[in-house]
Amino acid sequence: MRNRVTLKVFLCFILVGAGLCTSLIDFNNALASDWPSWRGPNQDGSSSETGLVSSWSLEGDNLLWKADFIGRSTPIVLNNRVYVIGRVGVDITEQERVACFDTKTGKMLWEHRFNVFHSTIPFNRLGWTSLAGDMETGYIYAHTISGVFACFDKDGKIVWSHSLTEEFGRFTGYGGRTVTPVVDRDFVILSFLNTSWGSHAAMRHRYFAFDKKTGEVVWTTKPGGPPKDTTYPVSVVAEINGRRLLIDGNSDGHVYAMDVQTGEKVWGFQVSQGPLNASVVVDGTRVYASHNRENTDTTVMGRVVCIDGTGRGDITKTHELWRVDGIEAGYSSPAIADGRLYVVDSAANLHCLDGETGEVHWTHSLGTVGKGSPVVADGKIYVTEVNGHFLILQPGENECKTLSTIQIERESGRYAEIYGSPAIADGRVYFTTEEGLYCLGVQGASASTSNPVVSGSAGLKMSTGAPVSIQVVPTEVLAQPGDNLQFQVRPFTDSGAVATDGDKVAEWSINGLLGVIDE
Repeated sequence: MRNRVTLKVFLCFILVGAGLCTSLIDFNNALASDWPSWRGPNQDGSSSETGLVSSWSLEGDNLLWKADFIGRSTPIVLNNRVYVIGRVGVDITEQERVACFDTKTGKMLWEHRFNVFHSTIPFNRLGWTSLAGDMETGYIYAHTISGVFACFDKDGKIVWSHSLTEEFGRFTGYGGRTVTPVVDRDFVILSFLNTSWGSHAAMRHRYFAFDKKTGEVVWTTKPGGPPKDTTYPVSVVAEINGRRLLIDGNSDGHVYAMDVQTGEKVWGFQVSQGPLNASVVVDGTRVYASHNRENTDTTVMGRVVCIDGTGRGDITKTHELWRVDGIEAGYSSPAIADGRLYVVDSAANLHCLDGETGEVHWTHSLGTVGKGSPVVADGKIYVTEVNGHFLILQPGENECKTLSTIQIERESGRYAEIYGSPAIADGRVYFTTEEGLYCLGVQGASASTSNPVVSGSAGLKMSTGAPVSIQVVPTEVLAQPGDNLQFQVRPFTDSGAVATDGDKVAEWSINGLLGVIDE
């Protein structure tokens, strides 16, 4: 049996300039009609497309196609293909699967099935996460219930993969709460609860940035304290005051902002006594968060809060702009469009709030159970309700009008559960249910869209400032005796940009292991 060792390389001294070169690519034109992540190209649940349907029917009106697929998350759309993750099989053949469909015809182009292991999660919660797509490479990233983190090319070939439970001690609870990955620039970023060796021994909600092309771990970080429970918010990337931030709700009840390039914590804001499940949404420098748990300073359950995202350190008491207590929105994530914030609470009430002041303009009932997140496009709101309802709404100044409500049922007559959100691309609306994958649109119509603001449309940010910190890539490797390993040093300024000043010199040493350093 061969011994396995984890190789650590320690830097004794460093004066490093920028030995990095990153291509600057503008993806806006290519992505004008894609939906590469679960909240869309703007990461805010909005779309600039027009000419979208205002009504449809199960009999065929504006229903372009329906595919045989069982899912509970949000589709993504990339390069005329729609990608989904869900479940398949009965009893001993139950599996999780990733599938790809042609957007025009609904024909399945490929699928990949995963066995379910190391998990007590019930079958109906397979496919909890949404997929993430990369506009540059066309790669698709999947995080399965069992902890397989896989990168697919557009034709379904696995480019690289990690077993997160085996490699990093990933933990998930019975309920199936797992996190959707986020792609930004050179990284695909994923968070989860884990306990492992060394500095990862204590269980925390940690973030892992992987090289999107190779799967190498670039950085890890744990911004918060002990977790209150498992959780599943999806991170959002936003540039605030010239710094690119990864902003996310944490299992300790805080919202944290971290530097995307290094993982360094920039600020934290306590929102709740319990873990946060709803994702934040960002508009300019404003960060909006919601929950359905206990508040820290009142007995009222639930809150929507607006945070000034320009601070540093603990900004809980200094950077709150407004709050609305009593809105228990802990599952659905907000959407924002034209200065209005749309929030679905746990009882399926849609609230319209003024993004600047928090004033509630109107509240509209969607049904009884709110889990799906709203999408705003073409002067309409597309939203789902768990008990099989797909709704199209027309928001007004002081009220909201229902344009269409369709309830989808299974063959048994029971409603088909809908947990995911709609995806909008190329004039079409896609969503998954227990009863199938649906594509809505006007036959023969062409979409109209303006270019969205796309996350990741530029390379690493450079600065002429002096380096104050360094990053060794990969940050963690598992090595066999005799392996040859390559590492790269990245220097950063105090603003999180790659430093271009300094001598291009790094001195290396190995601590506690036998080996040879070849520079």
